[in-house]
Amino acid sequence: MADRSPRTRLEQLLFARNLSLSDFVRQFSEQADDAGIRAHTSERSAKRWLRGDPGSPRAESRRVLECWFDEPTEELLGPPKAELASHRKSPRSEQELMVNAARESSEHAIESSSAIDPSALEQLHAAAGQAARDYYVTPPLTMLTELLQQRDTIYKQLDRTHKPRQQAELYLLAGQVCGLLSSVSWDLGNADVAEEQARAAYTYGSIIDHPSLRAWARALQVTVALWCRPRRAVAIAEGALEDSPAGTASARLHSVHARALALSGARDEAQSALDAAATELDRAGDDSFLDEVGGELAFDRSRAALCGGAVYVALGDGRRAETEASRAIALFGQMPREQRWGAGALGAQVDLATARTLHGNLAGTQDALVPVFALEPARRTEAITQRLSSLGRMLGQTRYRGAIEAAHIGEDIEDFTAASLARMTARPALPSGN
Repeated sequence: MADRSPRTRLEQLLFARNLSLSDFVRQFSEQADDAGIRAHTSERSAKRWLRGDPGSPRAESRRVLECWFDEPTEELLGPPKAELASHRKSPRSEQELMVNAARESSEHAIESSSAIDPSALEQLHAAAGQAARDYYVTPPLTMLTELLQQRDTIYKQLDRTHKPRQQAELYLLAGQVCGLLSSVSWDLGNADVAEEQARAAYTYGSIIDHPSLRAWARALQVTVALWCRPRRAVAIAEGALEDSPAGTASARLHSVHARALALSGARDEAQSALDAAATELDRAGDDSFLDEVGGELAFDRSRAALCGGAVYVALGDGRRAETEASRAIALFGQMPREQRWGAGALGAQVDLATARTLHGNLAGTQDALVPVFALEPARRTEAITQRLSSLGRMLGQTRYRGAIEAAHIGEDIEDFTAASLARMTARPALPSGN
């Protein structure tokens, strides 16, 4: 490694300490452990640092380097210091320049040919697909831990390969896992983190020009934004629909678009969006990404009916809201338990309760909420909590004051939300996928 002039201050220090590349990678982990920093590197990443490539390393790795060498990362990745460089032999002839150039070309070619075993990719695809399906039946905090481990594994594999096809597959997997992290982050009540993860998923979709991944990521953004910024959610959905693939991707976007429009008070436009979603559902089923993976990536008639019920609740149409919410409950109920989105089914129960409240049937409201209030705290997602909070505000209106049922339901809603996931986790920080 020391047979040529150092390209960076970092490489200069390694030469001075007679450290090989493998020595550096091993000691980097030891230095990270000593400093109490969770960081690692690979030979491929280390080579980028030694070349001084821009955009690397990550923040944790920078801290390790600075603690180790006691110099700012910008200087470490910059040119060698003159006073030390003068002690090293520099190329003195065209012959020596050519030899060095040939060696560097060979090293780069070998590095560029690095690849990972195809079986490792198969395992990553299988794990990410299983996570998408497990999302329906696994508590959010459990999913969070598993997804973070998967994401970090994918990032490590990206550091190991230069094969374009393998990189594309890994970027697709990274986008899929970041999208699932967006859903989980929203379940845990952190809207900002959920949006950031969805944007990361969209970015990965853009890197590999994958329309279905991009559309799904935008739909996740809309789902988060519609609760507090419905007009912004409308704008995101409209932009995404311009190049969304037909079928499942567009059906989901039209459905969440309809919800955002309804919350913005655009009654006719919301109905048109629901009609468009129904048309796209008739064409759904053959998306090689969304439909093949399934689970949280899929969008079927049960989820469309759930969105329809939410649209009519937002529009104050109790009759239609009850019809759509009841249809969603029935469709969810027809699924095997291991394939049923439990949080979605309970969201439909809250919409049914709200629909009954809209036309004064408070006894029916109580009946609809029985399975919701029985939900264990570890599964009380933000979407269910938001729905219940909206119902609680409705019950606080003048027309329901003095009604014993309204008072009891309101108290139950307060108890439920006090033990929701967002309250339990106190909005944990979650690293983004960028």
